[in-house]
Amino acid sequence: MKPVYILIRDTLKRDIQNQKYPVGSLIPSERELAETYQVTRATVQKAIAHMEQEGLVKKVVGKGTYVNRTFAPPVYLLNPDGESSALGVTKELSGKVSITSRLIYHVQQAAGDYLANQFSVSATEPVHAIRRVRLFDGVPVLVEDSYIPLAIVDVIDDDVLQNHSLYAFIEEKCQQKMGGTDSVVGASLFDDVMAALLDVPVNSPMLHIKESTWLEDGTVFNYSWSYNRGDLFRMRSRKTLIP
Repeated sequence: MKPVYILIRDTLKRDIQNQKYPVGSLIPSERELAETYQVTRATVQKAIAHMEQEGLVKKVVGKGTYVNRTFAPPVYLLNPDGESSALGVTKELSGKVSITSRLIYHVQQAAGDYLANQFSVSATEPVHAIRRVRLFDGVPVLVEDSYIPLAIVDVIDDDVLQNHSLYAFIEEKCQQKMGGTDSVVGASLFDDVMAALLDVPVNSPMLHIKESTWLEDGTVFNYSWSYNRGDLFRMRSRKTLIP
């Protein structure tokens, strides 16, 4: 468990990164922060002192604490080798960041016409409907909606969805490797619901990825939509032209 002053520092840094407090603006006073987080002013002062050491803020006597500079957020490269990847984000970025998940919901529902067409099943076929917020090094960076037929994986523990790789779990459950993916990438803006989940301003840029994934035998087992922060993600595509 991180010390409270570190949690306050990290929250303020994230707010600066997300432009809640632009360069030159005042952050809340020590008294306001102490009331917000229900801590002593000494704890708040320790958090701000750390940010001062990093050059992010500057205290001005009699006026308050100003945002001194911002910093470039990390950029995560999906599909880094330029080829189509079926690894899943947990494996693809393994070792580069600490990836955790916050489960928003996990329910069972009928596939409906659209998903039935993707899975080649009837519209009444039950599927897992899963929404997760994925966090990289503790920062929420994408929302992922996944749909998986119960006929392929009947039980998925919430612990798997929050603390482990879903694809690795399915590979073990089905005794097959991932066969491939088909992805459609688009650009959009975050609405109020998605923005709230990722703690970013409404209408922030979004990288939207619609993807179906199949096993070695060609069975489509997962259909997903992911809503990625446009300021943090890039994708690479590489094609070889053969005469």
